[in-house]
Amino acid sequence: MYNDGALEREATINVDRGLYILRYASGATSGASPVAIARPAPGSEPFVEVISAPGVVSGFLSFPGECAIVRAEQSGRLSVKIMRQSAGASMDANFRLEPVFGAEKASAPASVSSPSEIMAPAAWTGVAPQFKLLAHVSRRGDVEVNAGDWVAGPSAPAAIEGVEIRGMAGSGLGVEIQPLIATNPLRWLDWVPAGVFAGSRGRALSLAGVRIRLAGEQASRFVIVAEASFLGSAIVSKRGREVELVGAAGGDPLVGLRLEIVPDAGSVVGNVAAANVSAQQRAESRVRVFRAAVGN
Repeated sequence: MYNDGALEREATINVDRGLYILRYASGATSGASPVAIARPAPGSEPFVEVISAPGVVSGFLSFPGECAIVRAEQSGRLSVKIMRQSAGASMDANFRLEPVFGAEKASAPASVSSPSEIMAPAAWTGVAPQFKLLAHVSRRGDVEVNAGDWVAGPSAPAAIEGVEIRGMAGSGLGVEIQPLIATNPLRWLDWVPAGVFAGSRGRALSLAGVRIRLAGEQASRFVIVAEASFLGSAIVSKRGREVELVGAAGGDPLVGLRLEIVPDAGSVVGNVAAANVSAQQRAESRVRVFRAAVGN
């Protein structure tokens, strides 16, 4: 039992030569279950392989019931790291390693090392942080919307004079904004972090563009998805850890903005398709059951 509040824990299990199903057997009795990533333990990479559905990160198990294939050319070790869904969520997770074909000594009990504590560098929740986008809109004042919603935009265009991202505190992810002011000539202001207003209010100086970038130790796990509408121009769409939104004419006012931060599919992918393999005919004595970590 582990109750120290660690956000991540890792366990290892011995595997003999053969083919296995690694099944996320059970999770928290209430609330969100942790997510898990299974990989060959250090030193076992040349001969232990974890296989998941095409197009997803190998070994990622997002909830109980999902599974992956483990192929071992020779005896080695498998690492399973579990991560809380949120700071107060459960770490209770059980996994079953079920032999499919050619597993030697399959009836031997699983060997699981004591989970070593691996503290996350920041409070990563496993999902994109939810924030608010505030914009000072000409003749409307301050307008605040949820992530993924338009401020002004195609249905109600109006000049945006400044923006601010709110609600990122404690997420472990930083966001910085650099506004382009529609002066003559155009002028980029300094970068400002989330929680700081970028632009102007009451000066009738619209934005002609904006740059947005992710910062901090969690930046590699997420990407920005942004759309901007400029007066007289088509909608500009950008995606990446740093994006620049400027109108085609280079000076048209920004009249709509939509921002979202989503997990990077190349880093951590949610909802891995469960493998369609049945092991109900396998004798229980040939199934290795282990608990990666327990605690709330």
